[in-house]
Amino acid sequence: MGQEEKKEDANLGDSEKKAGKKKKILLIGGGLLGVGIVVGLIISYIVVEAVKLTAGPQFCKSCHVMVPMYKAYSKDTHGGWGYSGFVAHCTDCHLDHSSTLKYLINKVQVGLHDFKVYVFMDPDAVDWHGKREHRRYFVYDTGCLHCHENLLAATMKKRRAFIAHKAYFSGKLVVRIGEHKDKAHCVDCHKHVGHKDLGKYLPPPPEEEKLIKESEKLIEESVEILEKKEKERSKEEKH
Repeated sequence: MGQEEKKEDANLGDSEKKAGKKKKILLIGGGLLGVGIVVGLIISYIVVEAVKLTAGPQFCKSCHVMVPMYKAYSKDTHGGWGYSGFVAHCTDCHLDHSSTLKYLINKVQVGLHDFKVYVFMDPDAVDWHGKREHRRYFVYDTGCLHCHENLLAATMKKRRAFIAHKAYFSGKLVVRIGEHKDKAHCVDCHKHVGHKDLGKYLPPPPEEEKLIKESEKLIEESVEILEKKEKERSKEEKH
């Protein structure tokens, strides 16, 4: 009887040890899972905030070559210049909105490209006027339609616009790109959307802008000369 009791005690001891080990494993696993969830939430929060902070014009204009785009954007309906008060962020137009994954991948690609140009190349040497002709490759229809969801209904009362948009959605509206034809993109028709009179702000400025600036400079110089003469005359009169 004594040996049987010893065996039972030993078995009970082994069971308790196994149960203790399982409990430890569960506790460690639960702890690691909890830490993983917390870390995941923190990383997600940082990513979301980073995406927000780098989405708007204030961030984009921190790069000096984007200042002309920002000035033109500020004068456009999409930049809040209008009765609606609507403001579109840069990423609303210049990133792919077809899915969250594509949006994030596209954001990384654009960021890396801009970093490469800004650090390893000369962004001032870019032909910005010529680059505008390739607008369809850096303005996404998915971005336009992300906001303009009810486009057909909104243009029903405008016959010409309704017909054009209906053809666009059916895939029948095509444009010629070089020697080929392709389905029309939003910016193929709305060429200057988002940046009002951008050509006036891009370097080098058009001839008329140069003349205006030269005229303004001459006026300023003339005013300074007149003010100087007026001060000298006042001094002479006092004496």
